[in-house]
Amino acid sequence: MTIVMGRRQLCKFGMAAAVLPVLPACVTRYSESRTPTEGQVNFIEAKMAEHRIPGAGLAFVEEGKLAWERGFGVKNSETGDPVSTQTLFQAASLSKPLFAYVVMQAIDREEIGLDDRLTKFVRPTDLKPHHWSEQITVRDVLQHTTGLPNWRDDKDGPEPLVPAFEPGTGSTYSGEAYHWLQRVMEKITGLGLDAMIRERLFVPAGLEDMRMLWEPERDSREVYGHIVNDQDALVVDNLQFIREQGPRLVEVAKRWGRPMRMWTAEDHEKAVAEMRPHEHARLKDRPAWRWGRPGAFIIDSASSLRCTAGDYARFLCLMMPGRDRADWELTEQKRQAMLTPQFEQDIEGGRLPRTFGWGLEKRQNGVAYYHWGKNGRSHISVALGDPVTQKGIVVMTNGPNGNAFIKDVVTSLMDKNYIGITS
Repeated sequence: MTIVMGRRQLCKFGMAAAVLPVLPACVTRYSESRTPTEGQVNFIEAKMAEHRIPGAGLAFVEEGKLAWERGFGVKNSETGDPVSTQTLFQAASLSKPLFAYVVMQAIDREEIGLDDRLTKFVRPTDLKPHHWSEQITVRDVLQHTTGLPNWRDDKDGPEPLVPAFEPGTGSTYSGEAYHWLQRVMEKITGLGLDAMIRERLFVPAGLEDMRMLWEPERDSREVYGHIVNDQDALVVDNLQFIREQGPRLVEVAKRWGRPMRMWTAEDHEKAVAEMRPHEHARLKDRPAWRWGRPGAFIIDSASSLRCTAGDYARFLCLMMPGRDRADWELTEQKRQAMLTPQFEQDIEGGRLPRTFGWGLEKRQNGVAYYHWGKNGRSHISVALGDPVTQKGIVVMTNGPNGNAFIKDVVTSLMDKNYIGITS
């Protein structure tokens, strides 16, 4: 079945009704009746019980196309609401490859260059004056060689943003760097993050259920995070951060008459300064300035994607070789660049190749691409694609033992060991 948006759906996203997108082959499924085997279902459910996973969304790719998607378990262990193929998960850091894809589109369009320095476009107000800060490029951000931290600790008050080493000479995984590049892209395109990615990727690819933010009208479809309490019981976490922070920002959006889906990072920063104070015991004592830090943003290129496992698998397919490409997609040169090692980091037991947006694993006949995601203690996901076998998998969970569950499931369903998954 090919997913085609109707005119009403196009108008919903602000596109001309007469312009119908040509969707890529990756959104084609084999058949509506295609499902995992009974043995696979039994194995997944057994592993969920073993690792105490409340709910999971899985999607599997074969021959470079989505083969099947399925929900397991529950969104919320208290209500028993089941996970379905329409259930939304926090994709967390799986946001990064998706954002990197849109940045590479902009490079294809010559709107920005890989070796352009970020300070040429945007200079964060808390960027510490340093010659290394001036050297950070788009390339450094996408391959994690900026020297910037993942997120600043701020234990003793606001910390300035400063690289730990000369950019390009080492590797530090950095959400801060991705957030800075988000601000650069917003300035170049004149669009907020969600509007930008909707226009350039979600709509043309038929991934219309993806969002780069939480929205109240979709909340009933989103999973709840779970933890293991002091009595060793698996329970719903009493702090669902997005459900505390999101409504406060929606209130500001209504006062402004500007919906959150249109916000830039600058809008978000101004909004948190106006939102009503937190009352939750785990949030109310945090200083107000912290809500303006990139690590607390709920519209963020590094961490805020909400989607189904099936839609992320469709995005995963965009990286697969050997198919016709639509005009809006990356050129073949840029697609290959995203699957080519750009920087290799020495790690225990070998070297870790990094590329633009993805982690890579060198295989006998090529590379596999993958990314992990984790928001808080219980929103844990992974996406893995293998261009050689034309297979891929997406697993999204809402429990604290997601890592162990994911390792077992991916290894079994892919029928191969991937160091990036098992290590």
